[in-house]
Amino acid sequence: MNKTKNMLARFRASCRGNITVASALLFTVVIGTVGVAVDYAVALNVKTRMHAALDVAVLNAAQDPSGDVQALVATSFNANFDDRLTGTPSVAAAKDSATVIKASASASVPASLSAVLGFSSTSLHVKSAARIGESSDACLLVLDPSASQSLLVNSGASVSAPDCEIHVKSTANPAAIFNSGSTIDSKRICIAGANIIDNGGTHPNLETSCDAIGDPYAGTLPTPSTASCDHSNGNYNGGTVNLSPGVYCGWFNFNSSPTVHFAPGVYVIKSGGWNVNGGSWTGSSVTFYYADTSKIQFNSAVDIAMSAPDAGTYKGLFMYEAPGLSHSNFILDDTRGFDVSDLIYLPSRDTIFNSGSSLTAHNFTLVVNTLILNRTNWDLDPGREAMTAGAEDGTPTLIE
Repeated sequence: MNKTKNMLARFRASCRGNITVASALLFTVVIGTVGVAVDYAVALNVKTRMHAALDVAVLNAAQDPSGDVQALVATSFNANFDDRLTGTPSVAAAKDSATVIKASASASVPASLSAVLGFSSTSLHVKSAARIGESSDACLLVLDPSASQSLLVNSGASVSAPDCEIHVKSTANPAAIFNSGSTIDSKRICIAGANIIDNGGTHPNLETSCDAIGDPYAGTLPTPSTASCDHSNGNYNGGTVNLSPGVYCGWFNFNSSPTVHFAPGVYVIKSGGWNVNGGSWTGSSVTFYYADTSKIQFNSAVDIAMSAPDAGTYKGLFMYEAPGLSHSNFILDDTRGFDVSDLIYLPSRDTIFNSGSSLTAHNFTLVVNTLILNRTNWDLDPGREAMTAGAEDGTPTLIE
């Protein structure tokens, strides 16, 4: 009987030992699980503070773009980030383009309670980017957001616009094509889409996946009276032609290289168009308005020296169109000179500048639906109607 009691006592002692071991294992798992949650929260907090400090750092560096970007970003980051948990993070920074600074920071947060499950640390990595804080002028804007190759620059095209930006809204694949033998010397080329075809040529300061500007003129321009026709269909063959403002309906042909002078005012082109075959055009304080899909087609060897009004309702408007038009072509085939100023606003037009089209335009802005340049020779400067690209007050802006 006593022997049986002793065996039962030993069994009870053995069960208590198993329970103790199981409890210890369960406690470790619970502590580890809680530890993972706690350590994750700590790491997330540290990462948030790292990102905030890096944002401040790239913005500070963007205010001094001529300085040492790496040193500026690292100094600012370390001054704004408390590294008691991580030690000193590694920071890398550089200019991604003439107008963008990119930076990254990496650190490691040691594990605390989650160490019981074998975790030693959590690696953190953050990135930031800022556009350099200067207000720039955009001279060319290509609007169609879905057109494939909405900007096509072919061999022989040359654009000198060192103070201008070129913005392309297309996100198609490809959004733009640059062919060999072309040159675009601009302050910046900003293409909204990520995909282009680059077959060579020279086009520095090109950015893809860029925040291209919207149409700043939509819904803001005056609408002249177009109800009645002042002039209907006409042919001018050589000699001297003096034109007056008004509504021009139907087709007008300018043949045999006439010398055409435009009196100041608004010329409305409606229900047709103008074919221009050679000659010269002159006039100041002149505005052309397309009431519909009518157009002026400049053909062989035209020499144009004209300017928009300096004051009044049509100030700065050289050529523009009615809103909401269906897409149509606008072609300039050949010029001996195209010296114009201010705004050409043709948001519905698929615009083609062909071989021999020479454009010298100071104080110039062009807005079109799509744009093809074929062996063109352009010299452009921004002016009073130029579109603002970037922060208007010169403040750097975060872009990543």
